[in-house]
Amino acid sequence: MRINKPIVKRQIRDIELIRKGRGFSRSELKESGLDNRKVARKNGISIDVFRKTKISENIEQLKPIVKEILNLKKQRQKKKSK
Repeated sequence: MRINKPIVKRQIRDIELIRKGRGFSRSELKESGLDNRKVARKNGISIDVFRKTKISENIEQLKPIVKEILNLKKQRQKKKSK
């Protein structure tokens, strides 16, 4: 599972600058379906607590990763219950 760095957009005058960010914002994690920050960090997803923005490209990048994490979590719970 490869996790790329998120992008950060900012605008100076009329020029929009895009660069790689430090981590995903909490709101992007929540929007993609992962509410727990500890689970995200355990699975290698970096979090930037200072960012407040939601960028759609970052959310779309996170969705398949979160889906895979949640599937693994369900499989582990099934094994424990048996």
